[in-house]
Amino acid sequence: MNEQFFSNVIFILIIGILLFFIVKFKLSERSKKRARKKRFERGLKLETAAEDFLRKKGFNILSSQEIYFHNYLVNGHKKQNKLIVDYITEKSGKKYIIEVKSGKKAISLDDKNSRRQLLEYDLVIENDGVILLDMENENLQFVNFQSKEEQQEYKIREIIILVAIIGIVIPFWKVKGLIAVILIIIWKFPVKAKKVLKTFYTFKFRKNK
Repeated sequence: MNEQFFSNVIFILIIGILLFFIVKFKLSERSKKRARKKRFERGLKLETAAEDFLRKKGFNILSSQEIYFHNYLVNGHKKQNKLIVDYITEKSGKKYIIEVKSGKKAISLDDKNSRRQLLEYDLVIENDGVILLDMENENLQFVNFQSKEEQQEYKIREIIILVAIIGIVIPFWKVKGLIAVILIIIWKFPVKAKKVLKTFYTFKFRKNK
């Protein structure tokens, strides 16, 4: 009889523990659903508020939730990703892509996901500017991603300025003349200068590696 009693107690305990975890799991799922629903509703409110905010800032909304496709190749095989852009706008004759974000993390460009999303938009969609709209603080963040060509041009401008400064400082006229010739060559043949600069940086990278 004692054995049967203890068996029943153990069985009831096991059932009780299982029921406890099932109820806990269900309550957790319900709590998560409520949280998702609240975030969704809040997101809708912020998007509605974003339209009013953008219009007040002088943006003309051309489209919202517009779909674009990013086509690229992986090992020669065509791949395609769908992009859904919050807003395509126009202001002062320029076309802007605007992504609306909320939450502590996503509103910052330090967040890699937000930054990569904007970078992909900038790469795929023709635009005059990409903007991250932080609706938590009603803050517009204009983002300018530099292409490889722009980075090379920036480096060339740095070299021209550096060489020009050296030419001003050095007292020897022959050296000044040589520097002036170098500057004229860079100015007249920017494409070749870019190639030389690219070769130099490639060699420098390999050497350091």
